[in-house]
Amino acid sequence: MEESWGMREFKASAVEDKREAKSLAKMADRLLAHPASSFSGSVGTGLRKAAWRIFSKEDVDISCGHFEQTALRCRQHELVLVSQDTTDLSFPDHRRTTGLGDLGGGKGGVNLGLCLHSAMALTPKGLPLGLVGQKVWAPVATGREKRHYAYKLEEKESYCWVETLQWVSKYLSGAEKVIVVSDRDSDFYEYMAAARPANVELLFRAHHLKRNVYLEGRKLHLEALPPTASTWVEVFVPKAKNREERTAQVQVSWGKIICPPAAQKKGDDIAMWVVKAREPAPASGATPVEWVLLTTMAVEDASTALLMVDYYRRRWIIERWHYVLKQGLQVERLQFDCFRRLSNAIALVSVVAWQLLCLKHLAAQHPDIAAAAVLEPLQIEILQKQKGVRSPTLKQALIAIAALAGFVPSKKQPLPGEKTIWKGWFIFDKMCQGYKLAQQKSYGTG
Repeated sequence: MEESWGMREFKASAVEDKREAKSLAKMADRLLAHPASSFSGSVGTGLRKAAWRIFSKEDVDISCGHFEQTALRCRQHELVLVSQDTTDLSFPDHRRTTGLGDLGGGKGGVNLGLCLHSAMALTPKGLPLGLVGQKVWAPVATGREKRHYAYKLEEKESYCWVETLQWVSKYLSGAEKVIVVSDRDSDFYEYMAAARPANVELLFRAHHLKRNVYLEGRKLHLEALPPTASTWVEVFVPKAKNREERTAQVQVSWGKIICPPAAQKKGDDIAMWVVKAREPAPASGATPVEWVLLTTMAVEDASTALLMVDYYRRRWIIERWHYVLKQGLQVERLQFDCFRRLSNAIALVSVVAWQLLCLKHLAAQHPDIAAAAVLEPLQIEILQKQKGVRSPTLKQALIAIAALAGFVPSKKQPLPGEKTIWKGWFIFDKMCQGYKLAQQKSYGTG
């Protein structure tokens, strides 16, 4: 019998015995099959008790098996992007949960929660290959900023950006080329100067635009760099809150610079390449597109500069994963009473959220994959009856499930979004439960 996706991802988890790994795999399979239900409602009573036992142990690593599977998938690609980002997980009503931190800004001065930093491997086209590392910690909202420079880098929350390079070094050393993509929070000297393997490059959005850099021996602010070479490209700006979709005419320029350490820091000068994407004449009332990217990749022509812009755009996929994790699988509703159990549960649910996100991208990039590869036999049977298709593909299955939530495919939007998928999945789950009950033939005396 072919193993499930959950068994594939969790069979090598660092737990006491294989039975616990099988329990984790079953939990993952059921959470994927019922993403809109609570944790207990999805996994059932027996697995809920197993989860409590496994998550309570000190020396367990829920995710390491998944990280290894991600590494195997990455070896099949010449280039892998690793998008890293941090998000807050808010648990304002978990007053009895021990070990939570303060996210700040809450009512009464305290907003209970945790910080989650994750690194996700992607293909250049944006197919999520899996997580390569994750860190959960309890934040401190006040007090530290006044003594910021008194702490070592390893004691600062910003160290998580450097830790991603350690995860990549551990799991992706066998990959041919890796580009680690991150947002403006990673723009600091220690990150640029951190040790990394020869196959790993950096790409991030600049935050400190007034920093001094050197261009051809001239000392200038980063924001004031004149373009040494440039090209033009059309960039599609998708619809968002308070923003209509449009096409922007963007000038992309690039050049090599030297970044010295900040005045209070010691270290060598670092050679970087800057790529600027700027919309000089935006439509009336529109916010102009303007990115300043820094990379360790040699950018010596227009094609490479445009690739850097395109790769940075893929960073947004990890934001969509955060969305699936929070809104779809409702990770902030997990009911565990201490940091250890809660963080282990987050690790499990994180992998399920990756798989749910991956299904959408798989359906778009590989529409002929059979739905039976990821769905349960009962779900396939119901889809066959619903659509009259003997062997539905994953694309057909997702469209059919999303249709339950009102999705109608069109030329402009042939596939549903993540939110529509799990809304439809909630209805589909109820259909599956009802169908299963209808098939049971039990008779009693009343």
